[in-house]
Amino acid sequence: MSDTASETMVWHSDGHVVELQINRGELEVIRVRCPHEGNPLAPCAHEETPCVVKWFLQTFGMECNVGVATPSAEMEVAWHFIGTPRQELGSCQVWVIPVQDEAFSAWMVTQQ
Repeated sequence: MSDTASETMVWHSDGHVVELQINRGELEVIRVRCPHEGNPLAPCAHEETPCVVKWFLQTFGMECNVGVATPSAEMEVAWHFIGTPRQELGSCQVWVIPVQDEAFSAWMVTQQ
């Protein structure tokens, strides 16, 4: 079992918003708004980019998504980062899930 498989996933629901557009049936990421813009100590900050969430979504689009929600022009997402702030970004991973995902939102209520 790898070290990653034995770790507990920590989901950050801190206000990251993805602006989406539907183009011929595909969801395209138009913009990602990071609530920590300019804060080098933010939980989403990395040596190679100010925001790993923004970098992964702009690089890979919604392939980073693990949830289900009705598409809308703006979608708030929670995120999980696999890697370290000093690790090469290309060997890391970010997963996002819409906070409106039914199973995720029900689980979040139990975490408060």
